[in-house]
Amino acid sequence: MNNLPLILIIEDDKLLSKMYAEKFKLEGFDVVVAQDGEEGLEYVSEKNPSFILLDMMLPKFTGQDVLHELKKRASNNTTPPIIALTNLAQKEEAQKALKLGAKEYLVKAMYTPDQVVEKVKFYLDLD
Repeated sequence: MNNLPLILIIEDDKLLSKMYAEKFKLEGFDVVVAQDGEEGLEYVSEKNPSFILLDMMLPKFTGQDVLHELKKRASNNTTPPIIALTNLAQKEEAQKALKLGAKEYLVKAMYTPDQVVEKVKFYLDLD
């Protein structure tokens, strides 16, 4: 068993999830990818990730649903830090996600994978 931080990527776009998974692996992280919100919630329970990258537009459960469920489950701050990574640029969506516990709300088009990795490292105190 290694001690690499485990990043859970909840993203239904296979190309994007593969790109982010590769980037995090190159940076020395373990990565698991969920294709929808329901699978993502299962992985949170099963795999106990160090960090979650969460798309907002997902099949089965949306990103909002996932955040809401994790907030309900959270006891004594056991939920890992979450960054919402999405194409939804509406301010209301961002406010909802942040209110439900996301650390940041990033619009995919405005951040490179390098910048996203740097933000995750910041929250995991790996700078």
